[in-house]
Amino acid sequence: MKFAAVRIFIAAAIVASFVGACLTPKTVQAQSSGLIYVVQKDDTLYSISQYFHTSTLRIQLTNYLTDADVINPGKRLIIPGFNDLSGTLTPVKIGIGDTALSLMRQSRSNSASFTRINFLTSASAIVVGQKLFTISKEASNNIRVPVTDSGLTGLELAAKNNTNPWTMAEYNATIGPWYLIPNDILFLPSSSGSSSNEILPGVEEITATGLSQGKTLALIAKGSGAAAMAGNLNFTVTDISKEQEEQNATPPVVSAIAPTKNLAAPLTFFQQTDGSAEALQGVPRMSVPGAATLTLTTKDSDGHSYSIDQNLMIKAMDYGFDSPMQVSDNVIDPKVTEPEDAFVFNLVAPFTETKLWNGAFTPPTTTPTCLTDTFGRLRSFNQSNWIYYHSGFDFCGGNGDKIFAAADGTVIYTGELTVRGNATIIDHGHGLYTGYYHQSKIEVSKGQKVTAGQEIGLIGSTGRVTGPHLHLDVFVGGVQVDPTEWLNGTIP
Repeated sequence: MKFAAVRIFIAAAIVASFVGACLTPKTVQAQSSGLIYVVQKDDTLYSISQYFHTSTLRIQLTNYLTDADVINPGKRLIIPGFNDLSGTLTPVKIGIGDTALSLMRQSRSNSASFTRINFLTSASAIVVGQKLFTISKEASNNIRVPVTDSGLTGLELAAKNNTNPWTMAEYNATIGPWYLIPNDILFLPSSSGSSSNEILPGVEEITATGLSQGKTLALIAKGSGAAAMAGNLNFTVTDISKEQEEQNATPPVVSAIAPTKNLAAPLTFFQQTDGSAEALQGVPRMSVPGAATLTLTTKDSDGHSYSIDQNLMIKAMDYGFDSPMQVSDNVIDPKVTEPEDAFVFNLVAPFTETKLWNGAFTPPTTTPTCLTDTFGRLRSFNQSNWIYYHSGFDFCGGNGDKIFAAADGTVIYTGELTVRGNATIIDHGHGLYTGYYHQSKIEVSKGQKVTAGQEIGLIGSTGRVTGPHLHLDVFVGGVQVDPTEWLNGTIP
């Protein structure tokens, strides 16, 4: 009986203890470890989930969110799937000159963690403008050092920058101070307390705008060495000639993917009045949306070169479609069109040193808002695929109506062409040209200087046309571009 009473007492105590534990309120501890994302303006739970390859539901459950539609800027969210990592994520946007490795070094991030949180499978696949993340650490000022082909040893480079070579190696997670590769980017601690961010030697900032099909790409560089830069931009474009061959073959060749070719466009930088340097280049209307490779090269004060290769993302544009057209075969016969195209594109290839235009273009007709066709609209001739496009603006007008120069420039060609009819082409400097086609009368001559708004000819219907009008082409870097931004004055 005595032992039985003891057993009953112990069992009762255990039960009481268990019940008490269940009934006693506990303070809920907020989860403090893990990877923290601070909500930014315009974020949604869906956009955040896409950054980190997860689902909105997992984020909701992890953070005890009752309403997925209400997340305010500044709210701290734990990102599921990274329980072994801790810290606050800092968003960074890829700029020209940045690489995955340079961002890791600049933020002093662990390479495995950086690659993981950004889901990088190829370091070379990142593009300018892409958002990546680093895990925040204590802020530190550093100096960005582009490694040129000077042949300097690690010891010499460290001495040049007043630092210890082993500190340089540790700071950049290299295997040793001897490990220097030309065109690499190193970061060094700044003893002055300020940061230096040279992208290339003597170049501290490069911006790019106009990265869309048919638009004008403007590259603007700032720094003492900006004007010394050179480079090129490599596009992938639809090979219209090849596609014509396939369609004209017997039997026609049917391809699931349109044939393409590479187009290398040289970049020429010109000094601007504010001390910056600018290069303008047209983006082909038929460029394939996706990555285009930018290469920039310059030299430091000692004459040593440094280059960067970067991916720019070309965006697709929807310019619309023209109605299918039935025309004589010789209208689209490459034996007729290609020699004339080659002649015109050779005329507009040079980059003249002096900039002659200023601001928005002057409308080239008296009825500038009356257009019968616009730039970029895809065309189908004689049941072809939609492989052709309209290269400029068609302005309304009757025979004899006046045509005006769109900007100051020098006339480089006047004459009659098979497709374009009576044509005038004007050089405005820095790789910018305008062409005026189908004129009934040309009123200027080769070599003549013209001013914006000056009468240069009369509207007509010469060449391959169905009626009188003015066709205006705008060329930038040897590529036909949308005249809209030039007529609006939105190009820098």
